[in-house]
Amino acid sequence: MFKFLFFLFFFFILLIFLLGFSFVRTILRFLFGTGSSNNSQRKQQQKTSKRPTPHKKIFNKDEGEYVDYEEVKD
Repeated sequence: MFKFLFFLFFFFILLIFLLGFSFVRTILRFLFGTGSSNNSQRKQQQKTSKRPTPHKKIFNKDEGEYVDYEEVKD
């Protein structure tokens, strides 16, 4: 019986420790931007390696130009 209670107590303490560690890590990452630097380096490399390809124009040059109009009153 005592072994089971000790196991539950130890498990509870471990969960509290992990929760606190996660909370502190989140706060530090928010404040200082630390954390997994590998992910940030990988994202930066992907941004620099992927360059957007230029898109061809779909519309002609004369489409979308401003045209004077008159308001017709009935």
